[in-house]
Amino acid sequence: MTFKGFDPVKLTSLAKELDGLSQNAGGLHTKLAGVLTTAQQNLPAGQSASRDPDLQNLVGQVVSIPFFGPSRLPGSLGSELSDMQSSMKRRIAQLESLQKFADLGYPVDPSVVFLDEKGPDAKKVDNALKDLQALNDKDFGTNGNRDDLQKVTDELTGLTSAELDAVFAKASPADLARYNALLSNTDDSWLNPFDHNGLPQDQRDKALSTLLSRIGADNLTKFTTAFPEVQPTFTNSAAYKDGGNSQNGLNNSGIHWQDPSDPLFNGPVSADDINQRQFGDCWYVASLASVAQRDPQFIQDGIKQNPNGTVSVRVWDKSGNYQWVTVTPDLPTDTNGNPISTYGNGDTWPAYYEKAFAQVYHDENGQNGYGGIEGDDPKASAPFLTGSSGHDITKSGGFLGLQSVPDDRFSTLKKDFDSGKAITVSTPADESLDKNHPAEWGNRYCSNHAYYVRGFTADGKIILGNPWGVSGYPPIEVTQDQFDKYFQDPESYDVP
Repeated sequence: MTFKGFDPVKLTSLAKELDGLSQNAGGLHTKLAGVLTTAQQNLPAGQSASRDPDLQNLVGQVVSIPFFGPSRLPGSLGSELSDMQSSMKRRIAQLESLQKFADLGYPVDPSVVFLDEKGPDAKKVDNALKDLQALNDKDFGTNGNRDDLQKVTDELTGLTSAELDAVFAKASPADLARYNALLSNTDDSWLNPFDHNGLPQDQRDKALSTLLSRIGADNLTKFTTAFPEVQPTFTNSAAYKDGGNSQNGLNNSGIHWQDPSDPLFNGPVSADDINQRQFGDCWYVASLASVAQRDPQFIQDGIKQNPNGTVSVRVWDKSGNYQWVTVTPDLPTDTNGNPISTYGNGDTWPAYYEKAFAQVYHDENGQNGYGGIEGDDPKASAPFLTGSSGHDITKSGGFLGLQSVPDDRFSTLKKDFDSGKAITVSTPADESLDKNHPAEWGNRYCSNHAYYVRGFTADGKIILGNPWGVSGYPPIEVTQDQFDKYFQDPESYDVP
């Protein structure tokens, strides 16, 4: 009998077969090495029996052991097969316990069925539901409700994914809304110095992000309704209010949330994937592109898709500590289904980096969301992307902080780039430059905009990339004199 599409009996049989194969890994290596060695001996010189480096290493590796005949010493195949069957056995045990859990009347979402977790405990689910309900009109005492809320929060985050999803499926919208209201209200009574209410924003954000990453896919809408702050708003952005981006000329007839059809990655990470589109956050997108160019693996390691479809992005805080910020899978889209936010070349990772940043960043007026990330300085985004502050190349390292001469600035910029640093530059907020710039740049140059350094030409020109995307806005080559006239504020920073 299958459960949610899985057959425990057949899976158990497969695990036993893998266990048997792992015990005979030495023999498998011997046979495979013998076949490859024979093939290699019969091939013309210069040709290999396999293009796979691991298989190439087996050629000629059959050794003679006295009294036992030829044998190939086992490699990692035995341990890999053993680990695989052990993992399958754990998941099968969870699958069987979930089936019993469902028989007791607890909902089980398909996205949590085959996770590598302990089986669910119905008692923990019931206790969590009671504790959520108990927050209704509870007398929190003279010390406020912070300790009570922390206890409930720790209880929820300590549940397995299946247990947590069952709690959210069974909890009433009123109980969840009350919990969120109490979490968000940090007003303390001035009459009582021991009165502490709500959870500080950083603790609240971390807890909600953890919960969002682990509930079942079917409960995502219920979760975002109860905790609306996990979804960054776009109604405060110029793209929403003005219907587009006046700089690059992209327009829309309305914005709504929609799940994309493209995958997180459509090939290796590249700065060429990035297209800013309609939100006015070139300062952040240019920084994102510069990091993607210098260390694509760093970008790829900093984002992951969860079993329920949500996406978690690694974001640093102002103290230099990183956290995984989880966002829902939907993205800002126009009425025709076209993406509004920063997008990739058939992949969505740039959009989710931007969405996570919109979720956590607050501008100088305390505004967050997509409106909060419009119109700022590239140096402000570096700490969130990499955990380290940038270095203003326009200033010398002297104790007086004197401005460097242009020649020194340009050479320092190249030196920083050659050392592996990511570098962004800006253009002055002077609209006259949009017409009065070198003709060969065309519409690729824009005032009050941010660019990133892609490299240098053989004759010493700097190559600058536009975050609007290389397909429509190819990089421009800039001489030192042009750089001094049309660009400003070069900022370099390390990529860990």
